[in-house]
Formats: sequence, structure tokens, C-alpha cells
Amino acid sequence: MAEPEIWSFFSGGMGLDLGLEQAGFTTTLANEIDPVCCETIRGNRPKIDLIEGDVATLEADELRKKRGNPDEVFLMVGGPPCQSFSTGGKRAALSDPRGNLIYVYLRLISRVQPRYFVLENVANLTTAALRHRPIEDRPGKHWSLKKYQSHAIQEDGAEPMQPDELSGSAIRQLFADLSELGYHVNFGVVSAADYGAPQKRMRFIMIGARNGKAPELPCPTYGVESQSRMALRTVRDAIFDLREKPGEHSEYTPSVARYFDLIPPGGNWRHLPDELKREAMGKSYDAGGGKTGFYRRLAWDEPAPTITGRSNRKGTAMCHPEFTRPLSVRECARLQGFPDSWEFSGSMASKYLQIGNAVPVPLGRAVAEAIAQHASQAHKVSQTTFDLESMLSKAVTRLRATARNKTSYRAENATGLLFG
Repeated sequence: MAEPEIWSFFSGGMGLDLGLEQAGFTTTLANEIDPVCCETIRGNRPKIDLIEGDVATLEADELRKKRGNPDEVFLMVGGPPCQSFSTGGKRAALSDPRGNLIYVYLRLISRVQPRYFVLENVANLTTAALRHRPIEDRPGKHWSLKKYQSHAIQEDGAEPMQPDELSGSAIRQLFADLSELGYHVNFGVVSAADYGAPQKRMRFIMIGARNGKAPELPCPTYGVESQSRMALRTVRDAIFDLREKPGEHSEYTPSVARYFDLIPPGGNWRHLPDELKREAMGKSYDAGGGKTGFYRRLAWDEPAPTITGRSNRKGTAMCHPEFTRPLSVRECARLQGFPDSWEFSGSMASKYLQIGNAVPVPLGRAVAEAIAQHASQAHKVSQTTFDLESMLSKAVTRLRATARNKTSYRAENATGLLFG
């Protein structure tokens, strides 16, 4: 049989594609606009049909021709840039040009008509607003959109929040448009740690099927150790052997390093002496939110928090559990599931960014295995329609339970919040 066509878009450092490989799928065509990421792809997988350029310029007929006009594309995967939905971005959602790349991807899906597709994005896609209003212009100046869900807030003479400015309006609009594709879909918010990554990275995953019911999201295989789950993989499992020879890494400035020297493993800025907290945080001290990403030092015996693309900034830094230095490039790659044989091109800063923007390899594998199982049982799959509100409710529950941070990650896993 001919090799199935697996097309990858926004491929980046290829974490998702390596996960597909581990599940038995080989990417046959990839698209990436960043020249340095393209160098990484060519250096590691020279046989992939790589198209370097803007995804918005791609046409289905040209792609098919490039691949010899296959009878069918089995799978399309893509994670359109997510900064417009991220808690670290400006929260402009679908009104942001980067947010609109989701629609560019959906346009390609509608024209290629693959048997399956995967759309991956930040977990906050489930709570993002279609139109962003700056906090200072909102009634009551609340940073959390959840405050505006149940009742109108009339303060400061500001105009009431409109429906397209409320939490969840972006994904509801996305699904209204998605229904025109004719695909059955399943989606949710998942943690990469549940599938063997030594990292608590929350992601939005949507799987679409052209024919019949969409595949279920993969069931967790890691968590509280039991007959059905293995113990969560930890920072120690992934990088302890690199502690003396970590490879290239950036450095903290002396002023930042002196704060990290005072933070214990597993701690953050809140563990600083009270007289130093405001000094260390600067203007961020009075900002809303939990700010748990500031001045983090990892713990050896827990999964890492989300690996970021900026290793030495106070708001996204992740200090080594034992030494006062940022994680190295190779340590970050290990925590994302990249094999040591995978070589990243470009400057050190570019390598950090490629790694931080990638899908954890074990999560990619789990998603691919769910699709493979579904495809092997396609004759048993019935037609169905998706229940947007039910899926959205579960996804938001999972996201907010994690954000509240009132229980340990292990306890939260035990309560079944992911699928309950």
C-alpha cells in the first residue's frame, strides 16, 4: 500500500511530527514560514517535502500536484501561532492577524478534505474573547472575563461588555464557521503530563473526521500510579543526568540571579522575603492574576511547568532545580520529549524559541495513536453530531481547575477533571 499522506502546517521545530512518527505516521509534506525552523527540518528530515513560505499563499491543487496527486490525504496537522490567545500575549483573539491563521488553516482543510485533521492551540482558546477590550476600558477594570459572565457590571461609566467581548465568544464563533466544513469534531483541554511528558503543559486539541464520529481524545496513561496509569514523569527523570554537562544555556544577570538564589526548588517570587517581592517584580507586582510564572525554580520530583521560548526573562524564566542558571537548550528539549539526536539550527535564542513553541512529543504521539485506532475501526464508526456546549464546559472546567491551583497536580488528576 502507498504511504499515507500526512501534511503538517506551522511545523516549527516538529515536536508534533515526531510524535506522529512514534505512532507510525511519517510526515510527507511540511510547511513553515520561519527560515531557521526550515533549516532544522531539512537538517533532521531531509526527505520531507518542505515548503518554506506563508501558509496563506498555499493552494490545495498545488499541494496535491507537488505530492503526485494522491487519491487521499490521510491527515493534516497544524498549530497556528497562538500568541493572540496566550495569557502572555495581548489577548486580541480572532481580531488579531495571527488569530486569523486558524481560518487560513481551516480554509486549507476545506479544500484538501483530508480524512482526519488535528488543530492544536493554547488552552486559553476555550476562554478567549472574539474581540479584546483593554482592562482599563472595562467596567470595573476586572482582568478576568469570567467576572462579566453572570451579570452586567456597571462601574466607572464604562460601556457594558458586549457578547463578542466575553469569555468563550471566540471559540463559539470558530465553531459556527467550522460547521460549514462538514467534519465531525472532538476537542478538549489536555495536559502533556498525562501522556508521558515531564511537563504540565496544557493544550487545546481538536480532532476532526470527515466520515462518521470523530476520534475520542486520548485517555491519560500517566498520573497517580495505578493499574491503568504510570507515575508522572518528573524533571529528575528527564534531565538529572545533564546536571554537570547541560550544554549551551543563557545566563541570568547578577541582579536577577540574586533573587533566584533565595528561591527554593518548586518555588517562585512569592518565596522571596517580603521586603524584596515588590523590588523583584517591579510594575508586575500590582498587576492582576496569580503571576506564578515569575522567578520559578523547578522541583526535581514534579513535572516541569510549561516550557517557554524565553529562558531568562523574569516572567517566563525557569531556573534549574539545583543551580542558579536557566535550563539549557538540551534540558528544555528533553522536557518537551525531543530525542538527543534532534539538532536545532540557528542561534541559542532561536533554539529556545523553537523548543518552547513545539508540541510536546509524547502528546503528539498520544493524539496520533487515537487517530490510528479510530481509522482501524472505521467500519464500526457511526454518524453523529458534536455537542459544543458539553465539550466546551469540560474544557473550561479542566483549564480553570488547573489555574486555581488549590490542589496538587497529582490530586487533581485523581479526581478525574479531565473527562469528568
